[in-house]
Amino acid sequence: MTDMRTAAMDHLWLHFAQVPSEGPVLIERGDGCYVWDTEGKKYLDALAGLFVTEIGHGRSDLANAASKQAETMAYFPVWGMAHPPAAALAAKLAQL
Repeated sequence: MTDMRTAAMDHLWLHFAQVPSEGPVLIERGDGCYVWDTEGKKYLDALAGLFVTEIGHGRSDLANAASKQAETMAYFPVWGMAHPPAAALAAKLAQL
């Protein structure tokens, strides 16, 4: 793991934290609202991936749905045009 820590120190700009001399904490995996580092220490992901979503890590149901959608179109903003998944979600949210 030293090689990954060195690569992170040399090539990543971790602009929200002061990086200790031994290198940054390396987050290895997530499950629900928690993440674990390469040393096995558990952290609450209080930022929820910052700018992503708060649905939790390791959600195979969501990964499968995203994979299926990405086969057609990965992302398209609804700024001036619409697409069927956005319209269907909007209708469902309005109903709720």
